[in-house]
Amino acid sequence: MDVTENKTAKGIQTQLHIMNIALNLFKKHGYDKISVDRIVKDSNTSKGSFYQHFPSKSSIFMMRFMEMDEHYIHIYEDIKQKYSSAIERLEAFFLAVLRCIEEELGKDLMRVIYSAAVISNEHSFFTNEDRKLYIILRQIIADGKQDQSIQNLSCTHDFFQSLVQSFMGTIYFWGLQLDDTELEELGRPLISHIIAGIR
Repeated sequence: MDVTENKTAKGIQTQLHIMNIALNLFKKHGYDKISVDRIVKDSNTSKGSFYQHFPSKSSIFMMRFMEMDEHYIHIYEDIKQKYSSAIERLEAFFLAVLRCIEEELGKDLMRVIYSAAVISNEHSFFTNEDRKLYIILRQIIADGKQDQSIQNLSCTHDFFQSLVQSFMGTIYFWGLQLDDTELEELGRPLISHIIAGIR
């Protein structure tokens, strides 16, 4: 490993360390109660190092969700191997994303993320239609129209928006629950009704 590769690897390691410390602090104390100074102190790094890796405190969420979007690509590749029709892939992908969110982020952190997104205008990543998650959804819809497994759509974009709102609404509703209901189980009846309406 040469010096450049070593610096790059160390930089990535530092960035992940800062992100993980910050996400744990947000989960424990809430997004608004944690300052960049606190993240720097708890991660045993410098402010310069923080800003070298993150332009702002809110960009930590964006990085984590970008990581998640990369994971969704792999999930969808597996799903494509298992299901031949787009409508089956849509249902499987919807449920797999919910399962991944619960396993990788958890309810407490999602509560913090949703709260911060509502309060701050800095979290536009969640509604950015160029997110890889949303690109996958649009591809499934296009494939479904092509293989005719998805029908009864008056407007493709409206259906896409409905799917995004279904994801967000399911996650929000899950965050409000005080029991141990799994996110995937909360989303299962909803996606089943959506699928029934477009067959």
